[in-house]
Amino acid sequence: KELDKPCATCSVAVLPMNEGVRARNAQVNGQSNYKRAAPIFHSEDHRIHMLIVALDYEDSPQQIRSVADAKQVADLAKTCGVQNVTALYNSQATKDAVRRAIKSAGTQCGINDYFVFYFSGSGTSLRDPDAPGVQDEAFVLVDPGGKASPATLLLESDFTRLVLEGFKEETRVIILMDCAHDVPIVDICNQRWNGRQVCLIAGTEESSRGEDSKHGIFSNALLLAIDKLSKVGRDNYSVGMLYNAMLLEDELVFRCVQDIEVQSPPNFAPDAMAWPLVPAAGYQAPLSRCTGPGGVLSNASMFGISSSLLQHVVQEALNQPVSIEEYIHHVTGSTIFQFKACRACSAGYSPASCMLQ
Repeated sequence: KELDKPCATCSVAVLPMNEGVRARNAQVNGQSNYKRAAPIFHSEDHRIHMLIVALDYEDSPQQIRSVADAKQVADLAKTCGVQNVTALYNSQATKDAVRRAIKSAGTQCGINDYFVFYFSGSGTSLRDPDAPGVQDEAFVLVDPGGKASPATLLLESDFTRLVLEGFKEETRVIILMDCAHDVPIVDICNQRWNGRQVCLIAGTEESSRGEDSKHGIFSNALLLAIDKLSKVGRDNYSVGMLYNAMLLEDELVFRCVQDIEVQSPPNFAPDAMAWPLVPAAGYQAPLSRCTGPGGVLSNASMFGISSSLLQHVVQEALNQPVSIEEYIHHVTGSTIFQFKACRACSAGYSPASCMLQ
């Protein structure tokens, strides 16, 4: 069953295996319980196909900063040797273009391949006229002129159908969403996704904008997590470990100000999939590259780091040496088995006693 929310920022859905995994701001099993390793170990027949969609909504009063972060993710993909990357930025990110790109990836992906879908932008909720009290989530896309409207929305149901009908059952799918929306746009914990090897990681926030926006923390936590896992010598790890590492960066570097959620479908779990985007040794995340002995450098914008993001950064936490043993213990999710599932409570942030402690 699903537990009540344990504290103001953390929640865990403890579900039977046949109902999938859902956790927000709380660790999951980070062990490597998969049969197929990442493509770097099978480059001859395991490939990664990646679709990057990012929108700044430049013609809207509700602008957010997405494209700069998405380009950093695209740079990561290049560093990891991803064979096929399609990027749709701003006015390129129309509903028709995104649908075509997903269909195209589906025709190219084999049974041992990955499809990685990265979205950075806004989501919205729509009332379902056929089901009172039920809401449909949707990606906010734009027309060729860069304007968003009801006609440019890509519904979750449409996205789900495109993936389920367009990709082979054996193809591994990862959905990454840096959302200016209070819930993940896609929910894969339902029976429609049963039998699929899919994992979703999403950063969510309330509808804040401008200098108050937390948008982009998710993407930078992702890059910092990959950076640190590389530094401690990890090149073969699960989606579960990557998610736990992101939570740690969100806590240490960003004070837990953005929620991060992981999902998997019925009869699957994040520890059952290898994380595919593994760079060569020496990779540095943008925030690591622009940090010197005295903190973040004054030219951080040259590295794609905005002033609105920097206001959330604990600069002293960047590029700090770590105990490899302690770090691996944490990202493996070992605290789960010590009944420390709630990161905010264990860090002393919980305003009330935690039901999970």
